[in-house]
Amino acid sequence: MHGRWGLLLFFIIFPIYLSCASPRQTGNQPVADGHTTPDNQSSPPHLARKISSPQIVPSNRIPPSPQILGVNYIGTIGGPGQGAGQFIQPSGLALDRLGHLYVADSGNNRIQVVDFDGNFVTEFGSRGWRTGEFDQPTATAINFQRTEILYVIDTGNSRVQYCNLVDRIFQLMLGDYSDSDSGNLGTGAHIELDLPSGIGIGRNGEIYVVDTGNNRFIQFDSEGRPALIRGSFGGENEQFRDPTDLVVDPYGNIYVVDSGNHRVKKYDFSANLVQIWGSEGSALGQFREPNQIALDRWNSIYVTDRGNRRVQIFTPNGEILTEFGAGTLVDPFGIVVSRDDLVFVSDFGTNDIKVFQVIFRP
Repeated sequence: MHGRWGLLLFFIIFPIYLSCASPRQTGNQPVADGHTTPDNQSSPPHLARKISSPQIVPSNRIPPSPQILGVNYIGTIGGPGQGAGQFIQPSGLALDRLGHLYVADSGNNRIQVVDFDGNFVTEFGSRGWRTGEFDQPTATAINFQRTEILYVIDTGNSRVQYCNLVDRIFQLMLGDYSDSDSGNLGTGAHIELDLPSGIGIGRNGEIYVVDTGNNRFIQFDSEGRPALIRGSFGGENEQFRDPTDLVVDPYGNIYVVDSGNHRVKKYDFSANLVQIWGSEGSALGQFREPNQIALDRWNSIYVTDRGNRRVQIFTPNGEILTEFGAGTLVDPFGIVVSRDDLVFVSDFGTNDIKVFQVIFRP
């Protein structure tokens, strides 16, 4: 008797207990990807099971460049001559914060400054060996770390000169240092340059000089003190044959044009060789006397390919993206890219500067 009543009470009370212990949820229910579903719509099984772990992004990851749709020729700056805004064998190029173009006007032994429309702004130097004078300058660079400092590779005089763009008084970059077996420098003998031809500025204001005649490049600290040397003559991985230029990306990677070996060499921020690309030829990714090198805002690599009368664009890992300039360029020498994706190429053969516009996919 008592057993039957106990069983009956269990079946009456237990459903009431379950209903109190598990109240019906109201409102929108969260699902795994952070979105919500309405009450009358259940979460799809694949969405409910999705669990996204946090993505760890390295601080030195280079963001991918958008696709290049084309590179259009849009005009020419200057022409042959010795007057203001005219050039003889224009070489290296640099841009300042105001959008002025600094041209190593090699045949006129001066640095000319023009705006994007080719209007003359000012000039520096004349032929000679004294400070502030030049003998076939071939490259320029501007250091923005403190104030704007202009560096000039004074090739014929085998030296580097620099000036603050406020007072414009040139000085020589010198140092009494010698290289050790490791390529790092210590106090000792005097460094002598032999027909240097390229220069680049590092992320912390370091100055890198391509010492062409000695088949090496030298890193100087921001105060102009030599820090390390890399290279010797030859065709092996660690060697150069007439290197001509280099550029340093925001992560400290160094890209060196090894012109005589028809290749580009990439070093990391400690100047360890990490990659080589290119060989002699006319196919995409090959070179004939590559000369100068530049970066765009996406850190893509632009190389003037003199023997093939073109410019080639690569990813930071050496993958070919495109080429341009064939039929327009006669002897492409120097190159610089603006933040607005304008590419300025000095044409050694026509004594002018060709301007191109890179078109990216939106």
